[in-house]
Amino acid sequence: MTTVSGAVATPSSGSPTHASAAAADAAPRRVLLLSGSIGAGHHAAARAVAEAVGGRWPDAEIVSSDVLAGMGSGAPRTFAGIYATCVRALPWVYGLYYWLLVHVGFFRAGTRAVLGFWSARSIAPLLARHRPDLVVTTFPEGVAGLGHLRRAGTLAARAVVVPADPAPQPLWCDADLDAHLVTTEEAARRVRRSAPGAVVHVVRWPVVSAFRPPAPEERQRWSVAATRRQQRTIADNTAPRIRVLVAAGSLGFGDLPAVAAAVLAADADAVVATTDPAARARLDTLAAAHPGRLEVHRWIDDPATITRAVDAVVTTGGGASAFEALACARPLLIVDAIPGHGRDNARLLARAGLARQCAGPRALTAALRRLADPPTHAAAVAALRARPPGEDLADVLAGVGRTERMRSEDALFWHASTPRVPQVLGARITIAVPDDDTTDWPALIADRVRERAAGVALLARRLDDTGPPRWVPATPDPDRHVDPVLHRGDADALATDLVVGAPVDPRDLGWRISLGRTGPGEVTMLAAVHHCLGDGLAVTDALVRLVTDEGATVPVGSRREPDHPGAPTRATRRALTRRRAAGIVALARAGGARRGALGDRSRGSAATTRLVTRVLDAGEVRAVARALDTSTTTVVLTLVAEALSDPGATTARAMVPLTARLRAGTGTADTGNRTAAVAVDLPIAPTSVRRRVAAVAAAVARAQASGQAEGSAAVLSGLGRLPRPVQRAFARLTYHGRFFHLIVSVMPGVRRPLHIGGGLVREVVPVLPLAPGVGVAVGALAWGRTLGVGLAVDDAVLGGRDLPGRVDAAWAGLIREAGVASEGQNGVERRLDTVR
Repeated sequence: MTTVSGAVATPSSGSPTHASAAAADAAPRRVLLLSGSIGAGHHAAARAVAEAVGGRWPDAEIVSSDVLAGMGSGAPRTFAGIYATCVRALPWVYGLYYWLLVHVGFFRAGTRAVLGFWSARSIAPLLARHRPDLVVTTFPEGVAGLGHLRRAGTLAARAVVVPADPAPQPLWCDADLDAHLVTTEEAARRVRRSAPGAVVHVVRWPVVSAFRPPAPEERQRWSVAATRRQQRTIADNTAPRIRVLVAAGSLGFGDLPAVAAAVLAADADAVVATTDPAARARLDTLAAAHPGRLEVHRWIDDPATITRAVDAVVTTGGGASAFEALACARPLLIVDAIPGHGRDNARLLARAGLARQCAGPRALTAALRRLADPPTHAAAVAALRARPPGEDLADVLAGVGRTERMRSEDALFWHASTPRVPQVLGARITIAVPDDDTTDWPALIADRVRERAAGVALLARRLDDTGPPRWVPATPDPDRHVDPVLHRGDADALATDLVVGAPVDPRDLGWRISLGRTGPGEVTMLAAVHHCLGDGLAVTDALVRLVTDEGATVPVGSRREPDHPGAPTRATRRALTRRRAAGIVALARAGGARRGALGDRSRGSAATTRLVTRVLDAGEVRAVARALDTSTTTVVLTLVAEALSDPGATTARAMVPLTARLRAGTGTADTGNRTAAVAVDLPIAPTSVRRRVAAVAAAVARAQASGQAEGSAAVLSGLGRLPRPVQRAFARLTYHGRFFHLIVSVMPGVRRPLHIGGGLVREVVPVLPLAPGVGVAVGALAWGRTLGVGLAVDDAVLGGRDLPGRVDAAWAGLIREAGVASEGQNGVERRLDTVR
């Protein structure tokens, strides 16, 4: 492992010290530590994290960075100077600031927004330069910046917060980050109160391993040394005094000479360090008056050894000093705590029984006199040693999964889903097997889930809606996610029963797989996935990686490592803004869908919906597209328009999702819905095939040129900032038959052969959910030599139209018009036989 600070890389040692299968398989190669140079406590916590990471992942590269350094050339000195000046000279100002931060919501929100925007400008270049797998921050400004970047969608790495204070104030807390590692249950409650829904772990003290309780032989050696030192200076040779470390942090807050005098007044020896010349002069005078009892240092090079050697630690409220004392099981006393977080730390530790608060030097002297009693001291040390340890820091970092606020595109389908019309995506996957096949298919797929599902991000998460809706890691359970029954029957009938309207809930069981023997020499796998987990390409990618023998080695569509383009120029941003505005205007002008154009939108539900599939020859589809000088997508849309054609009809509005995955920056393995829809008015009046093809192509081109995709994405993005009730109302108002009549989605798939349990995956047919008041959803997916077309048909809405029969007739007409019928005079019959 190497640790990198700035541009210098040096070997790093780590004491040998991910819990999920996914984490174990994807150990971080690059870890970014974000600290801050206000005092030394934040850096001390960062060193503890670096040691833990180095012990768990020796080959990882660790990059440490000061957030303040990227916020302006004078930021570190300015921030530290303002903080120190306020604490020393204007404590009431800092106390007021802290009170407002904790108790006044708008002040807290404004502070977080300003710091987040400012510090994000420091952190973003670090993320781009180092591309870490794991980011850990021990600095509040780092929390604010990471939260800002996560909400902006530019933080992909796991992000963990390790507060450098026992009492985390609100700026330490952000539910959009993946975990908060605190040291007490009270601190965990504070984080959950400040950031509802946050993932919180109670861990051991965030200090390097040198801070540990002293072994008995160490205590004996130090006791002998202390006795000899005292014998040289004490005439009557009384019992050895206790030795106390006065730790005021690197900034030396508090009246150290007064604290040291209080220690001496308790008949205890003291060790103190300060770089302040005035305080040092007073301490030297005090030491001269008490020969051999007060050690005064400018700086302590080995604080761990000193802390283990003393009998107690006195501090003025600093977090790092408290953590180090408690890690060494040294009784902790806090005197004249600094305002704000110092007093908050003192109160929390005192309530937890981990420290004693002393209101001034006299109270400190009294407390130390009581502590000097050997049985009292022994009991205090024993209590600290007996405290149940928190989770190991390295173990928690290994097991932390990525949490992510639900994107507005995903929230649309979460809010639009209703018990009558649930938003359930699916796939009907046909596997060719020998006629005498005896494979226990549910057991085989359950084994694949057990072995692989934790490594497939889309399948290894669940929705937590206790606060702002967000995705949290979940461990897939094969006993729940795989139906143990091997069903028998017609593939489409099984898909209707087990996929359409399947009771999947992303808060608990967001996906489920069933299997059935559906004919001689074939087994059908039926997958049901809640639409908010991902779009068709994401679900297909997840299923390929989960169940195929080839697994993740096979690309879906054009899976590739996402590009990382540079920042957009001002000109491109302006162009995008204009296109979004034009798209929003185009959507508004489109208005509602014509009532009655495609059935009765006041009716319909999952109970009246059935799935009908058609499997076309992909080569024939491409041949038809070439002959008609158009695209495969236009051929599918024309096929649908031809099937819907009726005398007296004019247009039917189709909502056509356009994927954003195959552009730079997003691959098919990315979770969630990465699409933007355009409204295409399909011409369904009677006309010739070629005229319909031209009209459909023109309608698609107009929709794309209008900027509707960018406009709808902008609307959804803005909607995500509104309260949940508003989002839900908007989703249920707009994702409805009021605005479109049908849904048509054409997706790329996999061309090379794939296998499951040794059997060839012969065809895959997508299953799309309907929207309330919408009677038909058509999904088409290329797979090998086939194009699987799934028709989700709500007979209650359509009123008895034989849409599947019309699709067969329309396809035969397209074949004839394109002049490729010679590919098989019985082409349609052959395809229908394939389906059966």
